[in-house]
Amino acid sequence: MAETFATAMRRAVRKRLRRIARRGPGAMAGGRAARLHELRIAVKRLRYNLEFLAAIDRTAAAPALACLALLQERLGAVADADSFARTYAAMLEPLGPDDPRRPGLERLAAAARSEREAVLEAARALWRGDGARGYPDTLAASISAALGSLSPNESG
Repeated sequence: MAETFATAMRRAVRKRLRRIARRGPGAMAGGRAARLHELRIAVKRLRYNLEFLAAIDRTAAAPALACLALLQERLGAVADADSFARTYAAMLEPLGPDDPRRPGLERLAAAARSEREAVLEAARALWRGDGARGYPDTLAASISAALGSLSPNESG
């Protein structure tokens, strides 16, 4: 028997949601750029799946898309800060200790590192839920409202 569109959508979304739930805790706890990037890609892929649904029913998908966009934005800000820090470090490398450009570049590098920590903490706070349910549960609930039950721990 052929799979219905709704069944195929639920299966694809459930798979992507489980990937986020699996990758998120380690990425958030460790804060390593590569793991955060993998999580950001997983969020982006789920967002693309739901944008397809939004073309059919924007109202149903809007809360889940907003939830995904928020985490994707915070993870993107971490990646941007990492990129700035690497750029400044590369610019500092050939400069001698007395080069007049050094203090300015060192301040910029320190600011990029500080920004990274701030936006990473904002992403962690979002993930934890700080006083509410955590991000994976909030995301699953918003998707479930649009597609039916999609707990990130549900098999299928």
